[in-house]
Amino acid sequence: MSKQGDGRQINTFSLWQQTSLITSTLIGVGVLTLPRTTTSRLFEAGWMAPLVSSIWVFLSVWMIASLSRQFPGKTFIEYSPIIWGSAKRPQLGRWLSLPWVLGYLLYMYVSTAIVSRIFGEVVVTSVLLDTPLEVIIITMFLLAQMLCMHEVEVVARVNELLFPLILFPVLFIALASFQKAEWNNMFPLYRASGKALFEGMYETVYSFSGYEIMLIYFAYAHDNTSKVRAGFFGIGIAMFVYTLIVLAGIVVFGFEELQRVSWPTLELVKTTQVPGLILERLESAFLAVWVAAVFTTVANAYYAFVYGLRQLFNKGIVFQRIVSAIMFIPLFFIALWPQNIVNLFRVSSYLGLVSLSLNLGVPILYWIVLLARGMGHRAKERKADG
Repeated sequence: MSKQGDGRQINTFSLWQQTSLITSTLIGVGVLTLPRTTTSRLFEAGWMAPLVSSIWVFLSVWMIASLSRQFPGKTFIEYSPIIWGSAKRPQLGRWLSLPWVLGYLLYMYVSTAIVSRIFGEVVVTSVLLDTPLEVIIITMFLLAQMLCMHEVEVVARVNELLFPLILFPVLFIALASFQKAEWNNMFPLYRASGKALFEGMYETVYSFSGYEIMLIYFAYAHDNTSKVRAGFFGIGIAMFVYTLIVLAGIVVFGFEELQRVSWPTLELVKTTQVPGLILERLESAFLAVWVAAVFTTVANAYYAFVYGLRQLFNKGIVFQRIVSAIMFIPLFFIALWPQNIVNLFRVSSYLGLVSLSLNLGVPILYWIVLLARGMGHRAKERKADG
């Protein structure tokens, strides 16, 4: 099925493509640090953090999907003025919605830079020791910019293609690492306080951030009723992968050892052996897969930012191509802004807090306005376009 817009065909996203978009975006740089950040607060019970954190994530993605279902064919950029304005005062709606739209776009822009910087730090400290950090970051930006040269259906196809190549190797590595499991590292099962559980949930926030891209991409759902299912499937898969990786890190290393390494998941891969020694250095294969995972995270977010600007100014694909090329220049300097790895982790922690405010606060606020204005059951079809 396809939609007609600006004289061109726009293929809509299937349930599988929507799920691929969400999961591929979530599984990224957070995978490498999650065992350390969760166990720093919850000790042996760190594996509970992804499970408990997923509750608010499911709630958030349900609200985002439900908002999109109210305005089928429209993105967050397009239906925001409708929610805040009226047919008689459309200009008022544009101005009242502008702070929320700009805040969303700014968050997508900055998070793209920070994810790219974390990716660069891992590569230059683990694999390409003599390669400048700047080269790694620029290469990732150029790949993301190439995706922005195309229409939105290409994003879905790229994620659909890469999704199995990311998911199955990550699951295999997580399961294979249990060969050296010391199950007594899990005991006592729970000795943290309720406050520590809340702090552990907060530490997991950044790893779950990324599904806010669906404020843009849900507009292209093939079936308007599939959005909630796609959100639940995508979050559920990511939750399972995160829980498995944290659990593997705890039973192999113990929570004390996890606090001494910057990239615990990478160290977990180094200790894993494939039966028959088919791959002697499994971390090389893992990093190859992880590059694809980070690419989907960076590219999906950057495309959502550029496409949002395109819709904000009501422009076409030529505008999108020009903006994508120009905007990655300041993006490069934002990525280099944290002076060291400590500052980088601190910035990512702050971004996690912003993500929580954005993903929960904005949908709740929008639903309050919708219900207050009696628009909660209105769903008029309008075809999404640039």
